[in-house]
Amino acid sequence: MPGLVLLIGENPQAHEGLIQRLKSDGLSVLPVRTLPEALLHLRNPALVVAAVISNVGMRRQQDLDAALEICSSRPRLPLILAVNELYELHSEFRTSIRGLHILKTPLNHPDAYGVIRDVIESSRTMAAPPESDAHERDLSTPAVQQYSEAFLSRVGMADVPVLLHGETGVGKEVMARRLCAYSSRANKPFLKLNCAALPSELIESELFGYEKGAFTGATIDKPGKFELAQGGTILLDEIGDMDIRLQAKLLQVLQDGEVQPLGSRRIVKVDVRVMAATHRDLRRGIEEGTFREDLYYRLNVINIVIPPLRERPQEIIPLAEMLLRRHLPAGMTAPVITTELQEAMLGYNWPGNVREVENVMRRFLVYQDAGVLAREILQMSSTTVPQAEKPRETSHAHANGNGNGNVVTMDHLEQTTRQAETKLLLDALGATRWNRRQAAAQLKIDYKAFLYKLQKYGIVEKAKRGEVGA
Repeated sequence: MPGLVLLIGENPQAHEGLIQRLKSDGLSVLPVRTLPEALLHLRNPALVVAAVISNVGMRRQQDLDAALEICSSRPRLPLILAVNELYELHSEFRTSIRGLHILKTPLNHPDAYGVIRDVIESSRTMAAPPESDAHERDLSTPAVQQYSEAFLSRVGMADVPVLLHGETGVGKEVMARRLCAYSSRANKPFLKLNCAALPSELIESELFGYEKGAFTGATIDKPGKFELAQGGTILLDEIGDMDIRLQAKLLQVLQDGEVQPLGSRRIVKVDVRVMAATHRDLRRGIEEGTFREDLYYRLNVINIVIPPLRERPQEIIPLAEMLLRRHLPAGMTAPVITTELQEAMLGYNWPGNVREVENVMRRFLVYQDAGVLAREILQMSSTTVPQAEKPRETSHAHANGNGNGNVVTMDHLEQTTRQAETKLLLDALGATRWNRRQAAAQLKIDYKAFLYKLQKYGIVEKAKRGEVGA
């Protein structure tokens, strides 16, 4: 009976016996203190919950409002209340909450667990789809047909690193958050750092923190994400873009469980689960010398590959309907995805994956016209690569595969950009006799950004080896 139970109570330790019995049946437990706090978790559609159990009073209006929203947003989710105050509420309120179950005994009573177990099993039976597609119907997480709920629950509860592979927009962060929701760290911080969005110097200070005076502009002590996520989870997004020198420091943290803030002699012990995500082929990165092999094997304890949406056409329409409901303004009726629109959507390649579907559904709410949107999607289809010709970008795909006519992969585009930028930098340096400040001024970019690009492309090192003219 795998799944997650939200247990609401001001003192979770008082229900340790119940928690252990739930865990023995394969359920993970996420303790929270209030109904509004539980509602914040439940607003995340990636969180798959078996039941909500509350042991708090229902005296405040915000508790009543939270209970109503929980049951209206997740009508099949059982809400189990063990509070005497509910009996004093107006019967109209009690009948307005679908899925409400009232425990007549305290949670620590020996009979309570049997009732809770029966409620959960009964709700599973009523909500379960046919066996033939039962494992494919959870559309809140990508590629669930490859990974059952039981598998994700086991991975979530296992306190080991996870490496997520997949194209941009397939939902790697959503998958990471779902795994975190199953874990014992679910009520601890979940922090994300995009390794491709910042220079390596900034990533280092973001991860490990720094002390006042460590560098120009460091006017205060600042803890890094490893300290801030103590006891929780860090997602290193686009790990394949991390500078190789910084990879060595990350490996040291994973091995020793210690970080040293920049400019400090202080060693900080950290207890953080690391998940990493990438759209790159890290094995190819190892061969090319851009990714450390030892770090790869340290991160690659569990490897989850999330296929692109074009390989999951059966999910496109149900996913669109779910996203349409998610963004539907209050009091507004959802527009119908007509047969014409469905055919257009199924014929489109969705290069932006789930993220693109979400944006199209938000546009549909503005248009309120399925015909207009269908014609727009058909026009997009005529300007994108047909599905049969589009190269697959899996964790074992060739990074520079450009053998399909005029098809250009993202890695090929990045390589072309790198070559163009390198030439501009070298031309500016040559024109200024390698005066870096003058070269930066000539290119009209910030001096620090210019130095970062020199480091990023290894231009100084290549000049020392005589590979470029100095």
